[in-house]
Amino acid sequence: MKHKIFDSKSGAFFHFTEDICSDIEEVFSLNGPNHILWNRSKENFLFHCDDKEVYLRSNSFCTITALNQIHIPKQNSTLTVISFNREFYCLRDHDHEISCNGILFYGAQELPVLKINKSDQLVFENLIKLFQKEFQENDQVHLEMVVSLLKVMIIQLTRIGRNQIKGLIAEPSSIEMIRKFNLLVDQGFKTKKQVNEYAFELGLSAKRLSEIFRKGGLGSPLQIIHNRIILEAKRLLLFSDKSILEISDALGYEEPGQFSKLFKKVANSSPSEFKSINRKN
Repeated sequence: MKHKIFDSKSGAFFHFTEDICSDIEEVFSLNGPNHILWNRSKENFLFHCDDKEVYLRSNSFCTITALNQIHIPKQNSTLTVISFNREFYCLRDHDHEISCNGILFYGAQELPVLKINKSDQLVFENLIKLFQKEFQENDQVHLEMVVSLLKVMIIQLTRIGRNQIKGLIAEPSSIEMIRKFNLLVDQGFKTKKQVNEYAFELGLSAKRLSEIFRKGGLGSPLQIIHNRIILEAKRLLLFSDKSILEISDALGYEEPGQFSKLFKKVANSSPSEFKSINRKN
């Protein structure tokens, strides 16, 4: 089953499918959607995200932002995917409602993959049934109902993510600070590269912020900043025609050598080596 909402005036896009392999071109041909992937089959589902190969295990979720580059090879397994763009529901503007950024979407340092238990599976299966029922309606509150169901799904996943994702098993206040830091880094990494710049925005000292990350079992805040910079660099190296000099400039480095030194430290290869190895057909 699949369902699509597209408003040509606003550009709002929402797509629901229970078999992404039959809808790949339609879902991934448009720029900008975020995706919620749920493997409801008994087999692992293989796909590629940026420079990583991902095996999504049975009964697992994965969330992917519009910034990620996705490739799904043809396979026999099925995958339920919900896709939506910022015109349909903006995660950044509505962060106060769902608190998912920095955990599930923008600012999440690792690709969020969540394994759900049987009781949670029932919750999400019921949500899918509600989606399916709503797709049969065509009244004036249809759009609002779909948005509401999407919000419920994201909130449920965020709750699970807070308990599963590395570094988030901590006091609620610390989790919220880590989440906000991740989101700030995602928004400002091109211009702000020092921990004290983010600590100031959070109303903390750099020392206190580092202590929160240490207790959460995460790398240092500076490592988070560096990882986000290099993640963006990898995307540009793989999926753009920019030269290394242009990428260095786009990421806020006046000296290309400084960028290349950081890239090699984090990625264990130079930018040119990474590009040569990973862009081979």
